[in-house]
Amino acid sequence: MNRRSKLFFSIRLLIPAVLLCSFRLSAQNPGQVSPHQKIAVRVVHGVTGLPESFEFPNIWIGASTDFRNPRLNIRGEVQIDVTEASPREIRFLPNWYADCRYHADEDTGMKVRYAIDEILGTGVVGKNVCGWFHAKPQPGVIVLYVRHRTFLELMAL
Repeated sequence: MNRRSKLFFSIRLLIPAVLLCSFRLSAQNPGQVSPHQKIAVRVVHGVTGLPESFEFPNIWIGASTDFRNPRLNIRGEVQIDVTEASPREIRFLPNWYADCRYHADEDTGMKVRYAIDEILGTGVVGKNVCGWFHAKPQPGVIVLYVRHRTFLELMAL
């Protein structure tokens, strides 16, 4: 074996050993909190089950009285940083669509509080009275259902 092949052989053994040690070190400290905690708010059409990408939902984080209107991506979701939320809760109200948590187009959805720790731990799926679609909860994701407003609901705005 020449010197160059010995070097490549030792590097091939060294890389997996370093990766294995770093994996074990990260697995030993699962209780550490990442510096930025993010949750995904996913908005799905309650009748068709397809993601709603053209929505600017009203999202309240913690005890804030001012809301955010982030634009959803093509998958109908937006990433929200909840690291400094106090209290650890989030509220949601659709902007252009009707809320499928209620039979009528109501604004009471902004009073429903979802625990951020529950969303990060197990995930949350909102109620869907508009259709039979129901997603499985995923950690770090909150799924909420909306529908298009009827002509009479639009005229009442």
